Amino acid sequence: MNEQLTKLIRNAAVYGFGRILGKVISFLLIPFYTHYFSAGEYGVMEILNLTAMVAAVLLAPGLSTAVMRFYYDTDDPQEKKQIISTGLIFTLLIGGLAALAAIISPAASSQILLGNAKYTTLVQLVAGSFFFTFTADIGWVYLRGQQRSGLYTFLTQAFLISSVVLNVYFVAVRKLGVAGSFWANIIAGSVVWAILIFLTFREVGWRLSVDKLYGLLKFGAPLFTVWLAAFVLNYSDRFFLQRFHGIDSVGVYAVGYKFAYVLSLLVIQPFQLMWEPQSYEISRRDDSAALFSRIFLLYSVALITIAFFLSLSIREVFEIVVGPRFVEAYRFVPLLAFAYVLQGMGLFFEAGLLIRKKNLALSLVGIASTLVCVGLNFGLIRVWGAWGAVWATFLSFAFLAAASYWSSVRVYPFHCNPAVLFKVLGWSAGLLLAGYFLRAESLLIRIAVKCVLMSAFVFALVRMRLLPAGLFSSMWTEAVADVRGRLSPIVSRVGSLVKGVN
Repeated sequence: MNEQLTKLIRNAAVYGFGRILGKVISFLLIPFYTHYFSAGEYGVMEILNLTAMVAAVLLAPGLSTAVMRFYYDTDDPQEKKQIISTGLIFTLLIGGLAALAAIISPAASSQILLGNAKYTTLVQLVAGSFFFTFTADIGWVYLRGQQRSGLYTFLTQAFLISSVVLNVYFVAVRKLGVAGSFWANIIAGSVVWAILIFLTFREVGWRLSVDKLYGLLKFGAPLFTVWLAAFVLNYSDRFFLQRFHGIDSVGVYAVGYKFAYVLSLLVIQPFQLMWEPQSYEISRRDDSAALFSRIFLLYSVALITIAFFLSLSIREVFEIVVGPRFVEAYRFVPLLAFAYVLQGMGLFFEAGLLIRKKNLALSLVGIASTLVCVGLNFGLIRVWGAWGAVWATFLSFAFLAAASYWSSVRVYPFHCNPAVLFKVLGWSAGLLLAGYFLRAESLLIRIAVKCVLMSAFVFALVRMRLLPAGLFSSMWTEAVADVRGRLSPIVSRVGSLVKGVN
């Protein structure tokens, strides 16, 4: 078990490092944007970016998941290449047509999305950015399928760093406003896109199969509701806020939401990137149920821990980082962060349904979650604005987690260790309340006291002895072996050069 956990943690650490570094870099843009953009401009950028995400869901529902599932269903290298190539060619064709349509006639989209036709240039720019992001997706799937996490991380960081530099240039130096941000994403995305497309086609070739495409779309189609639910749960509240309370409210709320979304970027997404392929491998083992149980516990504790640290420190972070027009949004973050704890757990449970190929059940969970979220958004946001959006998000994710658990354990049962999880949650809730009632006005005093509260939480986790015995030893042994494997060719090469000189 420790060997499998070590492999899982190593891959998650590589993906997680990329996400953490990327988020640190992206955070540099938050004070930057809050300085150069008004709440309304930030809201416009948010709505257009979310529209591009909707387009991706509508054009190729569940395709990346289908490609990954079919990729691991066969041991034939040629068939694996055909699956990747077919998915990539399809996304290039359909993504190109969709982007071209938006670029040719942007006025209608601008009017429908933002209530004004003056944003046509921004619509065209976001369409260009969408093309490079959407059509590169299967290339990213290919890297994950081959577990080339190092290259994956390098390319994501190359995109993020270049995007930040270009954002500063176009927005601060060239004074292009929101358009400058979109230009930065287009240029950075197109370079990484070219590398991904070249590498993927070079290795898999052009192997379009109509039969394979039909199978991929057939498998992925029921997952449309899952992807739609993911979008509705994560982002639909912005559209309701825009409709009921205006674009400025979207801008302020979006800043607070992005900080809570750190939980997804630092824990959930890195974990899901490696968990999807790893879960299929683990399911073939005799001890799969025990491994699922152990991994779920460690994953859930990691989610709660990050949510606790974020919630406890968010007021001080906002006072230091965020501009005064947006600073009150810090109040939204704690409840949203723990909403993402629930979402992360719900996504973990979906693995059992995918392993058993229960796409219909997964689809029904998506449909139900979507309907619940839309109803909560309409009822709560209309009355309470941004706070209604916060509570709608939390309650929707709670429903998703409960529905996913109930559906999954019926076909792929494993123990979830609820007693341990409630104990961890109890510690986090108690310490958060202590921090909430801290009334000191001095920033330094608040930071010092909250560091003590964080230390108390870490001490409580250590006392619970959650990690299996021998895990760190196993991780150390594998790390040493990996370093030796990487250094051995270099040492041999240097030795040969020295002998040649002598």
